[in-house]
Amino acid sequence: MTDAGWAERKVNSKPMAVGCQSISAQAAITLIKAEHRRAVRVVEREIRKLEAIKVRSFCNAEIAEAYASITVLRDILAALQRGRE
Repeated sequence: MTDAGWAERKVNSKPMAVGCQSISAQAAITLIKAEHRRAVRVVEREIRKLEAIKVRSFCNAEIAEAYASITVLRDILAALQRGRE
């Protein structure tokens, strides 16, 4: 798990808005969109990993856990994708 300062470091790396102590609106939008894309990629990667476990595993408990986890991750992915519209 990363520390909580990563967001502050990202914001501080961007140029400040003219006459302000904060980043420009366009830079903030760019950062938010990039983090959203990253979140979608992470969830999709986890779904692919669990799909592979489902196929390769011989343990019924592990398969059942993978199915349940995939269901939850698909719900999360749907919520993330609704946020893009």
